[in-house]
Amino acid sequence: MNVPEFRRILRQTLLLPVLLLLVLAGFILWQFVQYQRSLQSIDKSEDIASEIVEVEKLIIDQETGLRGFQLTNDRSMLAPYEAATPEVHTHLDNLRTMIDGRNKQLGRLAHLRDSYELWLGFSQRVIARDPAVIGDPQLNQHAKQRMDDIREQVHQMALSEARQHRRLSTAAEQLERRQIIGIVLGALLVGITLGIFTLSRIRRVSRSYDRALKEVKTQAEEIYESRQWLQTTLESIGDAVIACDEDGRVKFINAVAQNLTGWNSHEAFGQPLEKVFNIINEETREVVENPVDKVRRLKTVVGLANHTALISKNGPEYIIDDSAAPIPDTEGNMCGIVLVFRDVTELRRAEAALVAGEKLAVAGRLAASIAHEIHNPLDSVANLHFLLISENDAERRTQYLQMAQQELGRTMQISRTLLSLYREPKAPVVVDLGELADGVLLLLERRLTQNNIEVTREIVKPALVEGFPAELRQVFTNVIVNALEATGKNGHMLIRIKPVRPDETRSAGMIVDVLDSGPGIANKDAKSLFQPFFTTKGEDGTGLGLWVSLGIIQKHGGTIRIANSTDPGYSGAAVQIYLPERTLASASSRATAHVIPGVTPDHRNESGD
Repeated sequence: MNVPEFRRILRQTLLLPVLLLLVLAGFILWQFVQYQRSLQSIDKSEDIASEIVEVEKLIIDQETGLRGFQLTNDRSMLAPYEAATPEVHTHLDNLRTMIDGRNKQLGRLAHLRDSYELWLGFSQRVIARDPAVIGDPQLNQHAKQRMDDIREQVHQMALSEARQHRRLSTAAEQLERRQIIGIVLGALLVGITLGIFTLSRIRRVSRSYDRALKEVKTQAEEIYESRQWLQTTLESIGDAVIACDEDGRVKFINAVAQNLTGWNSHEAFGQPLEKVFNIINEETREVVENPVDKVRRLKTVVGLANHTALISKNGPEYIIDDSAAPIPDTEGNMCGIVLVFRDVTELRRAEAALVAGEKLAVAGRLAASIAHEIHNPLDSVANLHFLLISENDAERRTQYLQMAQQELGRTMQISRTLLSLYREPKAPVVVDLGELADGVLLLLERRLTQNNIEVTREIVKPALVEGFPAELRQVFTNVIVNALEATGKNGHMLIRIKPVRPDETRSAGMIVDVLDSGPGIANKDAKSLFQPFFTTKGEDGTGLGLWVSLGIIQKHGGTIRIANSTDPGYSGAAVQIYLPERTLASASSRATAHVIPGVTPDHRNESGD
């Protein structure tokens, strides 16, 4: 039974008894109202009977008072008569209201009132000592007939009301018996219905419980089997895995993690992660924030910074790369954290070797150009020195010395540029990208001249950003050499450096565009750009230039994109480099800013080295 169905049964089990009890209560209330109405009718009948008796009594009192007056001629005998007269009318009006709707009684009451009014008129003439009345025996006889008629009407009304009272009493007794029987039967019916319904619900819940118990047992077996599979898988994978609860205490550690941390599963269970997973910065030796603490703070997947070292309990130290992610419960709340890491010590060494090799390759590619650039000025100085020896004209000697000084200055500039290619400060400094591009073009001047390549500069000066000049010079060298080689003879290049304003995706900085008139990028090569060891130059290329350049630009917080140019006059590749004014690079991140395989943000078509 699923939860919605179970809840529906619970609602039915609760609502049906309530509904039946409400119906029974309504039935009992209706019976009670009926009985109350019956009692009210009986009470009304008794009140009518009392009114009839009271009217009869008052009229008799009036007749008695009138007879006493006739016999004694004493007006004090009229006191009962005078007191009863207004009350008789009042009681007659009350009777008229109480028997409204009962036509026979209303007829008797009307006859009674008429007879009373006639007798009352006679009595008033008697009281007034009307001689015609006193001396006329027929009028006295007529008055007596009126009084007899009044008594008869009162008697008939009393008998009728007595019969009405008996009928109402009998009906009330029958209604009471029916009500008792109805309540007993209703309660019995409600009880039987509730019993049958409850029994059916209990049986249904019982059957569902049995099925659910079997399903839970099956699910438990499947969960146990799945857990065994998962544990075996985690134990067998090549990455180290540590799982913690929401408080950061170790709940699981696989074999690879045990080997790297020096803690076995029994020792590590329940221990705080920072005790088992002891990480520091490789260069500064400072304690690194535990990634689990960062996950608990940020509620998202996080990774370690570069140059993170794990100190094993047994003493060895490993350079690691890791990521930590929250484990959500069924409601989406974090109930634990999983940490996955690996030993990248050898990988870091290999990357460092590749970077160093690429630097040597860059130096090798420039060596011939630099040798020629230095040889030519020195050869000119030697020739000028030879001319100075045999020259006696002071003006010509001065001219030769000035020319020699110029050639020596150019040689020193080339030498300084070459030295700065690998001389790096400890922290980021302000770099003028325009001067940096000019220095690279100076080193490549001979090759540009030999290939008759026209270089157009569109550089906004000063083009200042923060960074490491040697590394940025290496990027410029790779990009410009690639453009030079792609352009071929009699081509042209464009180097454009301009500022960019901040927007939603990036901060203020500089944009460097390098465009050439070469053949552009082939579609088959576009997806492989920035991957290590991919080259379009055959044996002449190492395949590392753009990969290293990507790592340097990313380390500085910038981006690099390569696509086919759309600028008029430049049909080849277009390289665009964005560098922020404030770099993200630091001395500790310089050697590990490379990704295998590399993927640049926001790139379309890319070119290999």
